[in-house]
Amino acid sequence: MRPRTFTQAIPIALLTMLSVLACSAPALGGKGHIKGIDVSRFQERIAWNKVGKTEIRFAYVQASRGDGKDCTVVPEECGRDRYYSRNYANAKDAGLRVGAYHRAFAKGGTRGKAKEDARAEANRFIAVVGKVRRDDLRPALDVEAPFERLDPNRLRLWIRTWTNRVEKKLRVKPIIYTNASSWSATGDTTSFADDGYPLWVANFDVKKPLVPASNWAGKSWTIWQYTSTGRVRGIDGNVDRNRLRKGFGKLNAR
Repeated sequence: MRPRTFTQAIPIALLTMLSVLACSAPALGGKGHIKGIDVSRFQERIAWNKVGKTEIRFAYVQASRGDGKDCTVVPEECGRDRYYSRNYANAKDAGLRVGAYHRAFAKGGTRGKAKEDARAEANRFIAVVGKVRRDDLRPALDVEAPFERLDPNRLRLWIRTWTNRVEKKLRVKPIIYTNASSWSATGDTTSFADDGYPLWVANFDVKKPLVPASNWAGKSWTIWQYTSTGRVRGIDGNVDRNRLRKGFGKLNAR
């Protein structure tokens, strides 16, 4: 995942409020955090047997991608992540808890178009994942800019359509990955937090994350992606590093 920042989209008052809320979040070095990573085609082949011998205890692996601007350069990189099946199986064999995520490229100039696009991306993800198994982590929706022709109402509709369809077909409520600037495009809604969707928040290289939607309606973050330049034995180059806040309870799929 590579969150965009486009902070110009956030009103100054909202940034101030979010900064205050961030101060109440646990610090990076807090005790009890379980360490994890998320990976995609960017990491290519991973030596999961080596990863399994490190402090890493969970991994989110990209299953699919929507149809967005960074796919147009290399169209075959859209849709199914070609490393997903290998990553999922080998990470589990290495003893890690594993979940699948979908990188959305949300668009829709009308409510009908937004719903159509969300259903298409949900179906793409469902077709790749197939089913969620007992020891899996909940599936995740990666909600980040750019959003094409979506006002806050249509973006909320897009997210709701995707999550509802995935929950219906895979029989488990997804989690939502986002960052403060991207979530501001929804109007900084708390509706998904109120409805019990756990938050996976991205905020890099800070002591405490900036948590959107009024500290996710007071529930705060479940996973914090705290850097995109982490290093882990068994992976060439950089990898996203994450911390799980309070154990796997909220993330258990079954």
